Order: sequence, then C-alpha cells, then structure tokens
Amino acid sequence: MATAEVEMAYHEPGTEPPLGKRLLAEFVGTLLLVAVGAGAATAFLLGPQAAFRALPQGLQDVPDNQATFGALLGNTGADILPVALAFAAILAVLVYAFGGVSGGHFNPAVTFALALSNRFKWAAVVPYWVAQILGGIAGGFIVAALFKNGVGGVEGKEVLFGATAVAEGVDWPQALLAEAFIGFFLMTAIMAVAVDPRAPKGWSGLIIGLALAGGIFVTAPLTGGSANFARSLGPLVASLAFGGENIPWDDLVWYAAGPVIGAAAAALVYEGVTSLRTHAPAPAPGAATSDGYTTDEEARGDIPGDLTPPPPPPAP
Repeated sequence: MATAEVEMAYHEPGTEPPLGKRLLAEFVGTLLLVAVGAGAATAFLLGPQAAFRALPQGLQDVPDNQATFGALLGNTGADILPVALAFAAILAVLVYAFGGVSGGHFNPAVTFALALSNRFKWAAVVPYWVAQILGGIAGGFIVAALFKNGVGGVEGKEVLFGATAVAEGVDWPQALLAEAFIGFFLMTAIMAVAVDPRAPKGWSGLIIGLALAGGIFVTAPLTGGSANFARSLGPLVASLAFGGENIPWDDLVWYAAGPVIGAAAAALVYEGVTSLRTHAPAPAPGAATSDGYTTDEEARGDIPGDLTPPPPPPAP
C-alpha cells in the first residue's frame, strides 16, 4: 500500500521484489500487527483480573465476590480507545515500513479485494493468505509469551490473548454486518489514499491506521472489531496451545466472511464511483507515498538520480 516518503530503494525501477521477499514482509507485518494489537487488548483485558487479585484474600474467597467485583472492576467502553490506537499506530508503521515491498496488505480480505479489482495478481493471493495466517498465529504466540496468564480472566471470562469474539446477545447477521462494515471502511481508506494515484503522497499509513481505529470504535462492542481473519485466528490458536477453554472457533466464520464481503464491496464501489479504473492502472508498491524509486547507487550518491541522456549539441 505504501512506503516511507523519503526512502531507500527496495528494488530496481520497473520491477517488483521476488515473491519470497514479499511473503516475508507480509508474514512479519501480520505478526507485528497481531502482537501489538492483540497484546494491547490482552493488557487491558487483564486489568480486572489484576485488580481482583489485589484484593485481600478473604474477599477473594467469598463465593459471590468474584461475580460482584468482576462487574465493578470490569472493562468499560473507554478501554476501547487505547486498543484502537495501538492497532492504528502499528498499522501505520507497517504500511510505511513494508508497503514498498509487498504492498502492505497484512490482511486476507485486503488481498482478495485488490485481486478482485484487478490490482493484484490472483496467482499470489493464496501465498499471501498463507503468509498472513502464519504471521497472525506467530503474533498470537508472541502475545502468549508476553502474557502467560493471558488466557483466564475474572468471573470465567477468558481473555484468550486478546482474541476477538462475538458478544453475548449478538446474532449472526449482526456479527456478519459488523465485520463487513469495518472491512468496508478500512478498504475504502486503502483505495482512497494508497491505491488512487490522485491522493496526496505521504498520508497513507496514518489515514489507513486511523480508519482501522475508527472501525474498531464502532464494532468492538459487537465483535471486537477484527476486520482481519489472521488477527482473529492467531490468538485463538495460541490460547488452545496454552490450555484455553471455551474457545469460540465457530465465530471465525464471521471473521472470515465479513471482512472479505466488506472489503470486496468497497473496492468495487470505489472503482465505480470514482472512475478509478479508467483513470489509472494499479500503482506499484510504495507509490502512495513516493513519486518514484531510487536505486541503491542513487541513494548512496554514486550516480546521479536522473539518467536521462543530455540533449545533443547544436549543429554547427
């Protein structure tokens, strides 16, 4: 999607990095996205557990006190803010760091939507998905290594290392709509500031990160605000390995289908409404924040950046 505005070359002009390097960027990017985002969610979800354990042992041992204090010390809607900002910050960093290598998807739904709009090669979709899912799982285990007690919680409400889950009382149409909505909102931002060449340069990471945060604000009370199957799967796999119980595997279908539906719709709507397809072809990786690439030699100053041959001398 993007890369740093002032950048060293990732590859020669007119080419793209080898598939292996792009897959590595997607793996590392998704790993960091889950590790930071789900890690922030785990830290805040464990707050009530730490507060309960700080109570005198006599209060903890009273049978009804866990339910009472769990309600009093539980997280509130205000706790969504730091988690959403953590996701916004890490996604912005990753867009600038790896966007020039892989396009900076870090999300299976984004990869599918770009391919559907003919702005990504279908042959690379499945390899990207594999790299993203493996990165999400690895990120989940990073969170598990940091918060070894991040499975349990107060009053039997398991934290599951920051995994998303459909809230009680939310039926499946609501869950599907919530995840489709956040996917649509995120993909609209990607199309507007990273794909569309008419967008101002240098803002893609910030805007895309804030779009994800905005979507989380709206959908977190319903589904946790995932927008990303890899982000939802990773902590669940780590929770299984660390003895988690009541893992909501059935919810994964909404985290898989919802973002894909929303992102695909956003890409097609944006292409149609803005006439982007007739305006410009798909930009090269990093085009959202840079007017072009320099070679390694140019970056070191060994050769001039403009290799255009000088005009011929005037005829005598």
